[in-house]
Amino acid sequence: MTAITEIFVLKMKDGAHVDAVREAARKDFVALDGVMSWQTLVSVDPSRPTLYTDIFTFPDHATAKRVTPQFAKRPATQAFLAEIEEIIVGQFFTAYQPKTSE
Repeated sequence: MTAITEIFVLKMKDGAHVDAVREAARKDFVALDGVMSWQTLVSVDPSRPTLYTDIFTFPDHATAKRVTPQFAKRPATQAFLAEIEEIIVGQFFTAYQPKTSE
């Protein structure tokens, strides 16, 4: 099966403690069976310093669907969710595979 990537574009609350909260949540969530990684990207636009992309990877869609509901139930990840001002988009993705002509 093809790995699944879940991508969230987030506007975070502005606060010095957000990084520590994210890192505690990351450590907790990636320890779960089936979570391959959690990567964070930040906007390079100086007018949008609280715009982030958080990218999660899972081995397959079934695992992603099984594991992601746990995110909202764990104390460390709940603390991270409390620091989100707005979820701009959140979606599962997989590798693009062109359709072959018959």
